[in-house]
Amino acid sequence: MPARRNIATSPHVVTTGGNYPPIEFNQSNQVAHIDWLAFTVRFTETQDLNWLAQALRQFLPRLVLKPTGKGWFGYKERHTITHADYDGDFGLIAHGGENQRGTASIQLNAQSCSLISDWLGFKLWCEQNARKITRIDLAHDDMTGEVLTIAKGVQWLKDGLFSNNGAREGATAVKGRLIDDLGSGDGKTLYVGNRKSGKMLRLYEKGKQLGDTTSPWVRAEVELKDQDRIIPWDVLINPSHYLAAAYPCLGYLSAIQHKIKTISKSVEISLDAAIHHLRNMGGMLINVMMQKHSGDAFAVINALKREGIPKRLTAYAVHLPVILAEVTT
Repeated sequence: MPARRNIATSPHVVTTGGNYPPIEFNQSNQVAHIDWLAFTVRFTETQDLNWLAQALRQFLPRLVLKPTGKGWFGYKERHTITHADYDGDFGLIAHGGENQRGTASIQLNAQSCSLISDWLGFKLWCEQNARKITRIDLAHDDMTGEVLTIAKGVQWLKDGLFSNNGAREGATAVKGRLIDDLGSGDGKTLYVGNRKSGKMLRLYEKGKQLGDTTSPWVRAEVELKDQDRIIPWDVLINPSHYLAAAYPCLGYLSAIQHKIKTISKSVEISLDAAIHHLRNMGGMLINVMMQKHSGDAFAVINALKREGIPKRLTAYAVHLPVILAEVTT
């Protein structure tokens, strides 16, 4: 007699909630973008770390792996993903270890995800070569804060709109936690759900987090993990559907997301904050140096400038040439 399937413990498949008909893939119609992707592959006799690096370079050109000499969550070896032309951390690849059964874990952070343009091709490659998605973060940005606000998120929580059954209290109600900046301008964050359960929402004031105390920019970010759930590869080409279906109150999302515009806004805020910090720390010194060099700004700049990019901007290093060129034209 075949073994009976334990329905109570079988993982469920994450779906779009049945609200979205199949559509032809179009990257420009998304109201969400992928901000983190983690997945696993299993090496074979002909597939190893070099094979994986070469495969990923199809979608992340100029990818470089740097060994750390350390392990990572049970894996024997960990390599940091970097870029041949720019500084910065683009994620990691971990592999090796007796208990890992020949698998490797690939963690692509926001910077890596922003560089992938062929998500359809990446999905097809993953379906053929990867085992499963272990984590994905889906984000939606409201730059003006006109629709998405922390106050609205708190009200949704009180009204039970994060629960599929509308529960406001009890075991089936979704729990939340608010981190309040108490008017400091650092930005509020609302957490909904529990990371241990494999699904959690972060609703936070992104612009303020980057350093603009008056920014209205709010981000909704849903983190999905493979705990008791199977995350389908379709999410790579339809992130909007899965974000909107994550919680009942997110079904209204409609503003089309343009990742490069999001990055441009991040650079703008981060650069303004860095300039403000520099003015406070060294503005008076620059004033004295201008007097010393008889008003020769070029001489002052040459005496002060250093190679490299400020830490605040390293996350956007790859995109900086394009963004700064747009600003100056």
